[in-house]
Amino acid sequence: MSDPRKELLRQIRAIREKMDPKLVERAKLAVFGKVPYDSDSAKEAVSHFLDARQDGGAFRRKLEQALKEEGAALDLEAPKAEPEAPVPAKPKRGGRLT
Repeated sequence: MSDPRKELLRQIRAIREKMDPKLVERAKLAVFGKVPYDSDSAKEAVSHFLDARQDGGAFRRKLEQALKEEGAALDLEAPKAEPEAPVPAKPKRGGRLT
């Protein structure tokens, strides 16, 4: 019988060899809570968060002002105004309702 620990380590090594080295490095950092994020994903996440708020853009303006005071700029796309849907006409009923 082989040692189960050695067999498990052999399987782990085989899996790591098949994986992308960048993915392995990212997983190692994630173990210690240091997950690297790219700036595009971070900007997109912040933009979605700010767009989801129902305060008429007040929080976005407050955040932009705070960042300007620190010397940074909020480089996000402005929220897209959704066109208001026309009010549908009431359906006309034909005949008598009983």
